[in-house]
Amino acid sequence: MLKALAVLRTIFLLGLVVYVVAWAMPWSTYVADPIEVQYRHCSASLSRMSGAVWIAVAWIAFETVVGWMMSAWSGRRKGAARVPPPASGEPPFAPPPRG
Repeated sequence: MLKALAVLRTIFLLGLVVYVVAWAMPWSTYVADPIEVQYRHCSASLSRMSGAVWIAVAWIAFETVVGWMMSAWSGRRKGAARVPPPASGEPPFAPPPRG
């Protein structure tokens, strides 16, 4: 399951990078354009970039929740060994006396 999540994470992040580089970057903004056109391009690309950032934050939250669920599920499945409390006030594994 962890390998599948790693592959899914890699595909998702590569898709996000392609989205940001290919579609969200303002490639058509040139110095010769009027300032209104430049502003419009930059404003649109900024909204797309912030959308990509929110998608990345949502992915991090999803992966955190899945990780918590997997760790809780694997902890229950393995059945962690319980150590009984000591019967006396003495530590259970006292070091041997030096002499």
